Amino acid sequence: MHYVKLEHNDDTALDPADPELVMRGSLFIDGHEAGCWEARRDGTWVAHLRHEKGWIVEQSRVALIERLARFHSDN
Repeated sequence: MHYVKLEHNDDTALDPADPELVMRGSLFIDGHEAGCWEARRDGTWVAHLRHEKGWIVEQSRVALIERLARFHSDN
C-alpha cells in the first residue's frame, strides 16, 4: 500500500464560478506529486491522477485516500 496525501491549496484559488467546489488541492503519492483532488458540496471527493483518464470518485476523504493507495499499488 502506498502513502497518499491530499494537500489543501489556498481557498482563495477557488473559482467562484464553480459553486459545487468546496476545496481542492494537490495529490501526493509516496511524496511525489501525482495529480489533484477536489471536495464537492454534494459530499463527494474526486481525484485525477496524471497520465490517467477520468476522475476517481468516492463518498468520503478516507474512502478516496484508501482507493488511491490501492489503485496506485495495482498499477
